[in-house]
Amino acid sequence: MTDLKTIWLCARVNFSKWPVTPRIYTLAAIIIAFSIWVFSWISDYASTVGVAVSPWVFPYLLTTPIMFPIYGCLTALLFCDAPFMDSHTPFLVIRTSRRNWVTGQLLYIVLAGFVYTTFFLLMSILVLIPNVQFSMDWGAVLKTIAFNPGSPAKYGITSLAVIGGPVMTLFSAIQATLISFGLFWLVTIFIGVLIFCFNIVIGRMSGLVAAGVFTVIAYFSIFVGKLAFGNVIYYVSPLNWSSMSYLDWGGTGSMPSPVYAVGCLLGAILLLSIISVFVFCKKDMHIQGRRY
Repeated sequence: MTDLKTIWLCARVNFSKWPVTPRIYTLAAIIIAFSIWVFSWISDYASTVGVAVSPWVFPYLLTTPIMFPIYGCLTALLFCDAPFMDSHTPFLVIRTSRRNWVTGQLLYIVLAGFVYTTFFLLMSILVLIPNVQFSMDWGAVLKTIAFNPGSPAKYGITSLAVIGGPVMTLFSAIQATLISFGLFWLVTIFIGVLIFCFNIVIGRMSGLVAAGVFTVIAYFSIFVGKLAFGNVIYYVSPLNWSSMSYLDWGGTGSMPSPVYAVGCLLGAILLLSIISVFVFCKKDMHIQGRRY
């Protein structure tokens, strides 16, 4: 129990830095602007047709190719300072032990990813105000856009997010939102742990390079990658798995299955975490030019 409390303490210290970290406010502002850009047209359409829209638009956040570079860059911005060391870290490590401290940083990535995903979800709903109305169903507006994509254009409204019908056909609104939340959160954790591991094992900036490579693959796979390699490219592009639209829910084998995607993500997160803990406990810490 003492170790669990210590691990939680090490994670909580990082959250206590958020109020004085300009990067967090910058990230929040970008997410707000991004959400308005992606979903505000749905509110405009709902206002034009005079029918309130249901709040379940989050599953369609990452449906167009340009969304993946934005998502990858924003997530990298959240975790760019991994492994989250500062001048106070040596004193905290001495009091808590290296293993507890590094485990606390991994716990922080998991919890920060949850907060990050929740903020995206909340903003996707808030930008629909005042034309949003709670409903357990998809609602007439989203169904109309999904099965008649040209409908917004008739009113001079340009649609950005692709509201696809297959997800609506297979899942209820709440089911799709919960699944999308889980996938988005899991991929966010993967990116965070990836940056964390590379920065510990290789050094600063290597984590951002690794995250950048996967971000490029996600964007590349939708255009040139798909033409060159077919749908097999999606099997090695974890960022695409953050969207339900890039997984095979019908068992056809043409795309990665949800089981494959979740299994690979969990396996990668576990492996990268083990490597991070092992290497961190063995090597010296370098903080502001000093070795500990």
